[in-house]
Amino acid sequence: MKRWTLPLLLAFGLAPGLEAGPWPVGKGHLYSKLGYQRLRSQQYFAPDGTAFSIPSFAQDDLDLFVLYGVSDGLSVFGTLPVVRSSDLADRPDELRRSTGFGDLRLGLQRQLGHQGPWVLAATGVVQVPSGDEARSGGLQATGSGAWEGEAGLSAGRSWSGGRWFGFAEVGYDLRGSGLRDGLLYSAQLGWNLRPSLILIAYTKGLEPLSHQPGSRTPGSFVGAGDRVTYLVYGGSAIVKLSRGFGLQVDLEQAGRRRNLVDGMAIRIAPFFRR
Repeated sequence: MKRWTLPLLLAFGLAPGLEAGPWPVGKGHLYSKLGYQRLRSQQYFAPDGTAFSIPSFAQDDLDLFVLYGVSDGLSVFGTLPVVRSSDLADRPDELRRSTGFGDLRLGLQRQLGHQGPWVLAATGVVQVPSGDEARSGGLQATGSGAWEGEAGLSAGRSWSGGRWFGFAEVGYDLRGSGLRDGLLYSAQLGWNLRPSLILIAYTKGLEPLSHQPGSRTPGSFVGAGDRVTYLVYGGSAIVKLSRGFGLQVDLEQAGRRRNLVDGMAIRIAPFFRR
């Protein structure tokens, strides 16, 4: 195996990240979204930041996200990673397309109240190692193989009678099995252009506390997500349709990345809310 076949396959769809801003969904209300993500790349960034050209790499993910308001101040959510599928066009074809289930994520959000025009909330997430970290010898892992957790705080507000809105969020990424912990951060600015159309610009990132290999990494491909680093920026368009249905389209690109392939990701997600 060449060096670029180090586990390059924990791309954006598998990277950790807090789920949403600080606004509550409301007691008894439901929001669900089925998202398909496609990523294509011909470059891989190693954990030390070195860039390598690779054969054409394709990743296709399908996730079901559900958010439910238990009370006016407490919401629960989960991400079901239905499909994690990746393929590297190497010659000879040693790594054929590999498809499997990913790591399940479960979380809750608690409202902390208001501070002037700002809405405050705390979020906690548990990630279950339900994926296969050893698929293709660990080269096409569909999960990290470790129990993981996230805890974060967010603050958001709106302007101009709700026409503009934004939030910022910071959190801690706690990783098990010898993988490196990290700091999570995100920010978003949105514009209600029309009653049926919302435009959003966002950024999100993960910075490990150390870029030295974790205790599980040496001599093993298992634990491919160790020291994943990224700073992603992107945009979204949300179209509201009738009867609570809608469609969200995202485009995102990483400006800083380690232990990740490089490429633009597109995400298409029909949603329903009531």
